[in-house]
Amino acid sequence: MRSFPVLMLRYSRMTAEARSWFLPRVRSGFLNGESSFVYGIAVWLALVQISIAASQIVLAVLVVLWLYLVSRDELRARSLPYDIPFVLYALLTLASAGFSFDPRASFPATKELLLLVVPYLLASTVRKRETLESLVVLLVAVADVGALVGLWQYRFGDLSDINHRIHGFVGHYMTYSGLLMGVGLFALAGFLFSAPRSRYRWFYLGSFLLIESALVLSLTRSAWMGTLVAGLLLLFLKDWKLLLLAPILAAVAVALLSGDVERRILSLVRPDTSGWDRVYMLEAGSRIVKNHPLLGVGPEMVSEVYPIYVEPDARRHDNPHLHNNLVQVAAERGLPALLAFLWFVGTSLYLAIRELGRTPRRGAARALAAGALAVLLSGVVAGLFEYNFGDSEVQMLFLFAMSIPPILERERNE
Repeated sequence: MRSFPVLMLRYSRMTAEARSWFLPRVRSGFLNGESSFVYGIAVWLALVQISIAASQIVLAVLVVLWLYLVSRDELRARSLPYDIPFVLYALLTLASAGFSFDPRASFPATKELLLLVVPYLLASTVRKRETLESLVVLLVAVADVGALVGLWQYRFGDLSDINHRIHGFVGHYMTYSGLLMGVGLFALAGFLFSAPRSRYRWFYLGSFLLIESALVLSLTRSAWMGTLVAGLLLLFLKDWKLLLLAPILAAVAVALLSGDVERRILSLVRPDTSGWDRVYMLEAGSRIVKNHPLLGVGPEMVSEVYPIYVEPDARRHDNPHLHNNLVQVAAERGLPALLAFLWFVGTSLYLAIRELGRTPRRGAARALAAGALAVLLSGVVAGLFEYNFGDSEVQMLFLFAMSIPPILERERNE
């Protein structure tokens, strides 16, 4: 009979081999940089699409551990091109809360600023392209499960019309569609740009089709627009001739779509009541900005003052936000905060484009850079019709995408 230590040694070797296909092996020692953090980061990213509370708890633990290691000089907090705009945005947000109509309501809302630490945590703990690829694969796999849940809800859960929409694991269909939008574009970029013999390439294609099926049935127009624009960009980057297939694919899709989906598409050119309501929101937002240009009305205060600024004949007088990132930030925090917001969003797009130009035409690095660019662009486009930057789950996904170009650049230069 084999001794217990021998059996345990063989089991540990088998376990290491079984997990090596997905995440890097952990070196000996406690909390030693990427090898230890990558598992926590993986858990956090998986939970982003399942439970906001659980994902934020895991992220909080990771941040505390990261700060502890930085204080002991075991990890180094790295400077990023986002430093100045992040600091300005945070300071202006805090100032806006301080001069808010109700600071006691506004200051708790500023806790979202803590999410801005995500790119710094990732940039100092994730050092390899392979790790980034594994994390994206995990995101896509979890999105697959969420898409299946959404399809089940559509078929069996009485969630198939405009007033009762599929939402997967998360609590709201807008959050669900925003996550599907971003992760689906990671999958499309992975299929288009991964090496021909990549073990994930066909997984990416199947996942993209599954995720987009759920996204279409979510009936969320802003996410459709973001996916459309960013998806066309990915096709153009791969080969501009692929754009010739777009009209054919669109015609096939229209022929297969349900009545609710078709009506939502037509509402893009013939606005329905919710479409006109967005016009009223933009008009009300512009009036708020005109009266409060420097610091806005304060976080969480737009919903309080909205009835004062909206036209009397608007359908709704109780909107929680203005369904537009730019107008919402300006009305809530002022025009200087909007400039800081545009600064770090523009910087993220620039870094993704620059990194894309430095990568080979095929391979994991190009897939990651293209995916990051597509996710960020989709957020910008969808954010013209929805305040998606105010959604913590979607914001965390965007911040993950913002982290990819600096990580790829550091690996290339080391």
